[in-house]
Amino acid sequence: MGRFFRGVATGRGWWAALLAVNFLGSIYGFWWYRWQLAETPVRYWPVVPDSPGSTFLLTLFLGVLLVGRIPGADPETGAPVGLRGWPALLGAVAFASNMKYGLWTATVLPLHALTAGRWTFDDVHLTLSHAGMWVQGLLFLRYYRPSPGAALAAWAWLFFQDGVDYWLWHTHPTLPDEAMEPTARAVALALSLVWGGWTLVQAWWHHGGRQMRWATRFP
Repeated sequence: MGRFFRGVATGRGWWAALLAVNFLGSIYGFWWYRWQLAETPVRYWPVVPDSPGSTFLLTLFLGVLLVGRIPGADPETGAPVGLRGWPALLGAVAFASNMKYGLWTATVLPLHALTAGRWTFDDVHLTLSHAGMWVQGLLFLRYYRPSPGAALAAWAWLFFQDGVDYWLWHTHPTLPDEAMEPTARAVALALSLVWGGWTLVQAWWHHGGRQMRWATRFP
């Protein structure tokens, strides 16, 4: 199993396939948000489609890998690649967002289904597809480690999105039951804490735990 996942993270064929899947999934996700976007002021649109926004960022990261702007991880040893500069920021936000929003949907929808006593087609396919988001975010973070500064910025971005989703602008995804908002908010905050923190730990570990000066810059 480890060899398979290493092959996915290091193989150009897999990068191309995942790029296509994430791009198409992003398009579907933006379409799924069409009614919420139509009711939301345009200036808030960048923070509305959380999941498709996350997969679109990973699509961009995969594209950067394919064109060679980032070296691929070693397919033999699986030694991770350290990311710096803007690729580090792109990767950090993409990985952390996919892990967070993948598990958020794969938690909130099953909770509603269990409470309601029935599963719809959307409950099933959205839960499975979003669980895949979590897996790919976790996988690519294993092999491509952002700089600590970029990871810290990604962590801050996750909490910023929670703030605008549930307090400032109420741009959180449409819930199957609005009574679930406190639960959805608690899950979002917990996942921001866990997966933003995990991204930072992985970055800090790979880059040698350098002095706190990294907190103010991405390289």
